Amino acid sequence: MAPLSDTDPESAAREPGKRGPFWETPARYGSAEALTSMGTIAAPLLAGFSLAGFVQVLTIGPGDVRWRGAPALFLMLAAIWLILAVQATFWARQYQVTPADMTEWWPDWKQPYRARMLRREQEAHNAGFRRWSRLARVAYELGLLSIITALTLLAVPPVSASDAWRWLAVAAGTIAFTAELGWGFLALRRPHKKRAT
Repeated sequence: MAPLSDTDPESAAREPGKRGPFWETPARYGSAEALTSMGTIAAPLLAGFSLAGFVQVLTIGPGDVRWRGAPALFLMLAAIWLILAVQATFWARQYQVTPADMTEWWPDWKQPYRARMLRREQEAHNAGFRRWSRLARVAYELGLLSIITALTLLAVPPVSASDAWRWLAVAAGTIAFTAELGWGFLALRRPHKKRAT
């Protein structure tokens, strides 16, 4: 059996009439690095902030804010969502693999049977990475929205007080929530998937 002409991505790209790479390519080339930063740096820090804020809210006097229970609830929800984002990132990274990794692990990867096997495995790993990374991004977005909601509720002044600055803070929080919700929706839209040909 003759070796496959497209088992080497670099040589395949130079062949006339070749329409795409041999391997399945990510929709966003930096998605793995971005997910790692989100799940290992941003999410843990924000989860810690949410838990610290939850404890702090419980010590606030009843005359200082209009509600204590609702902000505490949203801070707890934020911590839960962000911890879930960390866990989902951990699972996503188990499926994170590059063609260079696979060809290094399998020296006979240019053989037709091995190339087909590795291509199927890479596609399966990409599917697993997309599934878990999407869950991580959704959980992270919900965590952010929960934090903004909690801070906005905390800014609402008590009924007995009239504080224009705090109402401005409420307005800012409402705008931030709306912007983050719209931005998150656009960011979480499933991008066009590039398929190997």
